[in-house]
Amino acid sequence: MPALIVEFVGTFFLAFAVCIAVGGGVAHGLAPFAIFAILAAMIYAGGHISGAAYNPAVSIGLWLRKRLTGPQCVAYIAVQLAAAAAAALLADSIPSLQLPAPMGEFAMTPAVIVEFLFTMALVWTVLQVATNPKTAGNSYFGVAIAAVVMSGALLVGTVSSAVFNPAVATAVHILHALDTQTYAWYLGAQCLAGVAGYWLFKVTAEGK
Repeated sequence: MPALIVEFVGTFFLAFAVCIAVGGGVAHGLAPFAIFAILAAMIYAGGHISGAAYNPAVSIGLWLRKRLTGPQCVAYIAVQLAAAAAAALLADSIPSLQLPAPMGEFAMTPAVIVEFLFTMALVWTVLQVATNPKTAGNSYFGVAIAAVVMSGALLVGTVSSAVFNPAVATAVHILHALDTQTYAWYLGAQCLAGVAGYWLFKVTAEGK
């Protein structure tokens, strides 16, 4: 139960930050940095309790890595999606917040490609810095993981809006900032990237 609470809290704050930061106002131009800060903080706060997945694609990678059992993985994903939905609904209920406008009509192929690539990079980084025995006890894991998200947002935000997370995609979809077709493509690419990130880890860290 503590692990599920941590996953809910961490995912909630990440999704809430995305819903607000990309919507405009003070944080709009600095959205990647605001999201980096809250994600790094949540990882350091909860990593020792739940592993700080905060992302269904990462949960899939952790399950394949055998750091989560099948039932645990399902529970993590359910809690992460519930947290994202709660964050979106709360953001929508606060009149003074500027919420995300509908995201532009991206060219689907490039958008799906970058969502896959950066989600894979995120999962691979999590597995390398948080589950590899050779990096056990390191103090940089939170920054390394959050840096992937920040760099992706800066590099390909105009290509796909840099979602890289099925829970975050769910939050912005609830706010009608991501249309249903794009949402479905993103979910597929991100979940597949969770598997690809694990296999990349397996090849590079285990030589298999």
